[in-house]
Amino acid sequence: MNLPLAVSRFSPYVLGGGGSLVFHPTGNAGGFVAGASTQAVGAFLYGGGVNYTVTRHFSLRAEYRGYVYKDADFGIRSLNTDRWTHTAQPSAGIAFRF
Repeated sequence: MNLPLAVSRFSPYVLGGGGSLVFHPTGNAGGFVAGASTQAVGAFLYGGGVNYTVTRHFSLRAEYRGYVYKDADFGIRSLNTDRWTHTAQPSAGIAFRF
């Protein structure tokens, strides 16, 4: 959702919603646990950012996303913490509008 606060070339926005995160254990050395299985958990997503218009079709973007979800236990009872956690994902990039 774009906010009606666009000032010259800056266009702020907010985002929110739900989704799923998939945790997949690997066979990497030191990263393998016998009996661990792939697990998907529901997540709440929120964030915001700003676009800086360079041309009609290109913008520079800075954004922050946060994910709130229940800790994955990979199907192993001893890993179950029964807690919620948060992951922060700041990013910057180039956006193309067509």
